[in-house]
Amino acid sequence: MRWLVNTLSTRPNSTRIKEALTTVMLASVVGLAACSGGPPPQLFLLDTRIGGVSTDAALTTSLEALGISQITLPGYASDERIASIQANGRIVQHEVQRWAEEPEAAITRLLSARLRDRASATVLVEPYPRDYAPQARIDILFDRLLGLPGGGAHLSGQIQLLSGNGRKLMQSVPFDIRSPALSSDVTQFLSAVALGVDDISRIAINSLLALNIKS
Repeated sequence: MRWLVNTLSTRPNSTRIKEALTTVMLASVVGLAACSGGPPPQLFLLDTRIGGVSTDAALTTSLEALGISQITLPGYASDERIASIQANGRIVQHEVQRWAEEPEAAITRLLSARLRDRASATVLVEPYPRDYAPQARIDILFDRLLGLPGGGAHLSGQIQLLSGNGRKLMQSVPFDIRSPALSSDVTQFLSAVALGVDDISRIAINSLLALNIKS
């Protein structure tokens, strides 16, 4: 602020004040203009219809009621900016291409739909109604969710299968899925994520059936 002090000390009082205020206002306008530059963000939804479900999805199982908690993502993937990894290993968060909602909520909703389709069971997301007693609870912990350099998505983490009351861990199943896409377009990335989530639901249901969960 030394320039402001010098200005005030070398002009008559009223002139000094007016010139200083004008300079400050012009600097503020220039700063705001610089901050508002660039294209506006583009928002994308993860539609539950994207990607579809594979042909082996319809199963008659002993599962009737399942519960899930909201999935967890690493910090960079929970940001509204869609993240991808470059060939050199650098992670980039795209300023323009963004999730239209919290990615945890979007993926949890899609996971619920896929589990429901695959198990032909009722699937509710916590918090449940008081009278709801699921046979098992499924927690999904991601340690990676990234767009790939040539297109597609990389999903990895753990599927935790718990008792219906959530007090006992019955099994922890790792997953590492590279879901391909035709291009690096963001809509192709979202389709790849949807296919990856369908794979996760398949692994979870097959693992629960192997545990011979009773109603």
